[in-house]
Amino acid sequence: MNKTLLVTCAAAAWLLLAARCSRGAEGRPYAGGRFQGRIAWSADGNHNDPDDWIASPAALAIFAEAGLKDRLVHFDYNCILPLTDPEWEKKHAESVLGAAERYGFDKSTFFDCRRDLEGALAGLAGAIDKSSAADPLYLVVAGPMEVPVRAIEKSDPAKRKFVYCISHSRWNDGFASKYKFTFTKRGVIEQDVRWVQIQDQNRLLSFGRYGQPAAADEFAPYFWMRDSQDPRVRFLWERMLVSTRPDPSDAGMAWFLATGDEECDPVKLRRLLADRQVPPPLAARSRVRIEAENFRHLEGYALEDRSDRGASHRLGVRPAGGAAAGRIRTLFDEPFAPAAGRCDVEIRHLDEAGQRCRFALFVSGAARGAAWESAGEGRGWTSHTIRGVEIKIGDEIRVDAEGPAGRLDYVQFNYRDAAAPAAQAAPPSRSSGVEKR
Repeated sequence: MNKTLLVTCAAAAWLLLAARCSRGAEGRPYAGGRFQGRIAWSADGNHNDPDDWIASPAALAIFAEAGLKDRLVHFDYNCILPLTDPEWEKKHAESVLGAAERYGFDKSTFFDCRRDLEGALAGLAGAIDKSSAADPLYLVVAGPMEVPVRAIEKSDPAKRKFVYCISHSRWNDGFASKYKFTFTKRGVIEQDVRWVQIQDQNRLLSFGRYGQPAAADEFAPYFWMRDSQDPRVRFLWERMLVSTRPDPSDAGMAWFLATGDEECDPVKLRRLLADRQVPPPLAARSRVRIEAENFRHLEGYALEDRSDRGASHRLGVRPAGGAAAGRIRTLFDEPFAPAAGRCDVEIRHLDEAGQRCRFALFVSGAARGAAWESAGEGRGWTSHTIRGVEIKIGDEIRVDAEGPAGRLDYVQFNYRDAAAPAAQAAPPSRSSGVEKR
């Protein structure tokens, strides 16, 4: 994309974000102008992809500049356990601890999983145990599920419902083709932790090709780091060069947690990190998507990884064991979602040739809209929309299916009283590379 066009589009998106933030109301996790709760981070960076060498320090910079430095209570890194590279461990540690020092974080809450795994597990479990409705924990996963699941298992089960796990990547969620991980995100969800899946952050933050050093011109969107008068920002540039690619995509989750915006890009980062202009957080997102595989209860259903690029995050659910009927259900409990509002609910399912299936939507036990049927015409992934549905935090969302071909992709809530997000018409989120995170 032409650099001038990129800047123009990003500036327009910034103005849209500012407009959407100016409603006066506040949404969780903000109240009274303050972030309510604490933040934990779990990152890899010791194998597979050096993107964390820039993403981790960029995330710390975002938290610091957004005024959330005191909210970070745990940060573990180098969390790939099956395989490692000592040189990668060292480079990532230099990025993490270098940023922690420059931005003034308490380094006693930082844990290198390759050097002190038990300390990392105890630290994260302890943070979970301190959680409550008034003081929840937002756990951002920028690495595989091994460390988060093991820490959750050590925690007080009664506290887990006050933990929100934020992810953007199927790789981090445990679906890697080249690794044999013990756990996937279902190991988190089934312990009653709230799962929050946002858009793939590679789409707007990553430049160049996965697995290959980037060409010089591919760093252009981040030249503002190189040219900054702030030595802390220049440190970020140095770590980006060490990583060999301009890909701080995991830091997009820090941006989301600070602002509610799922569409972080280099211009937005520049305004915060270099220009030190802190955006007001969204009162509420205008679109909230819950992936089918992230529903707490899969009854007669099982997670399916078909590597289908037509499916959001290439994952979904299918009827389990030849079941002719099933349902998925979960509590609606999302950050930056309206406490209550009217929305158009989109349910995405697979229409398979010669296979008919009947679906129905329920909200807190009450049917919403008429049941509908998959036509069996082989149309592929198809959306059915039920309009004008009242949804509030704490509602149980349920989709029932009758028929052996009832594959589901996601349920999306498009709020009527909110401005449309910049990528409302975008196709389902999908990774741009087989192993790219």
